[in-house]
Amino acid sequence: MIRLLHLSDCHLFADVSRSGYGQVNPFSSLKSLLKRAFANKVNHFGVEAIVVTGDISGDNSAQSYHHFLSLVAHFSPVPFFVIPGNHDDNPYFQEFLGDVTLAPGKSVALRNWQIHGLDTRGKGASGKVCSQQLANISDDVTQHSSAFHLLCLHHHIRPSNSWMDKHALVNPSDLLHWLNTQRLIRGIIHGHVHYPIFDELGEEHKVPVFGAPSTCWQWAMTSEFGVSELTPGGQIITLHDTGAVTRHIERL
Repeated sequence: MIRLLHLSDCHLFADVSRSGYGQVNPFSSLKSLLKRAFANKVNHFGVEAIVVTGDISGDNSAQSYHHFLSLVAHFSPVPFFVIPGNHDDNPYFQEFLGDVTLAPGKSVALRNWQIHGLDTRGKGASGKVCSQQLANISDDVTQHSSAFHLLCLHHHIRPSNSWMDKHALVNPSDLLHWLNTQRLIRGIIHGHVHYPIFDELGEEHKVPVFGAPSTCWQWAMTSEFGVSELTPGGQIITLHDTGAVTRHIERL
């Protein structure tokens, strides 16, 4: 059994004193979540790695990535991996986080599991799936056919029945069709919606899909734009030896 700390949508600013929606300070909330998980370098949730599914920056600044790295280095005793979100479409993401990015086709091994990243950055806040990236992941899965596989992306795949669907994938059918050919992918995690939505995908076998809370402000799952009163959070993803995937949500 493997546990991961899944964080998403940090939206850090260059100014660590700046607050955003709901008067939430994204630097302070991320710091508090990391402190809860790793106070005094003790691994309180027993996780083996941190996975961050995008939107690390909230203002496209170099300083925002510096703040992220400083917080993780200060608190975490475990390795971490990231994928970009639509707010990470800038030169600083690669500069600061290129070495720890889950690039499509270059998965990370955690015992009997392989962790894959898919870059869904498109135009603006919407996402797009690239066929070449899917091909690269397919090859990677084939090379590790004795393992179970977890896919990480930023955007949600099917409608969340909220205003965030205006900023969804523009070609979700490409990903859904591809997933139906990938029997070894046993779970999917994502961010973007700032809410822990759940879905199951697949025709012949069901793949659980877990959306994450944001480490800062939470979106309301309403038809019009809204901010929820739910507190910042993350989730513990458990990868079981049987190939099952489960989660536990942690909020401040």
